[in-house]
Amino acid sequence: MKKITLATLLLLSAAAMVTPASANWFSRPGAGITLNIGSAPNPTPNDLRILYGPNRYSLYPTSISVDVLRDMTGKSVYGENGEFLGMIAAVDTRSRLAELQLTDGRSVAVDANMLINEPDRVVAPTLSLAEVTG
Repeated sequence: MKKITLATLLLLSAAAMVTPASANWFSRPGAGITLNIGSAPNPTPNDLRILYGPNRYSLYPTSISVDVLRDMTGKSVYGENGEFLGMIAAVDTRSRLAELQLTDGRSVAVDANMLINEPDRVVAPTLSLAEVTG
């Protein structure tokens, strides 16, 4: 009788210690994530800029150069979700501001440190259309 009770107790305690497969954070088919533990890719610097802002992971706080500011003029600006925000109409190199011309004709001044200049466009990884127009 003791052997049966002991065996039952051991089986129940082993069953309680087993975690379900759905608790694996790296394998969630419903969210489109199927990775093994330890094989998840490291985030790229661009991923970190999109998540936390352009200057959070820089070694020193950097200021955008005058040449980069001038290069932004006339480029399209895309927000945090890849949405089109408008075009850069002009830049103020002294105060480090970019004049963002919205699609409805209004202009908004944006701090140039919030922008990332790319060869064909400007990205504002921390701004959305609602924030700019609101």
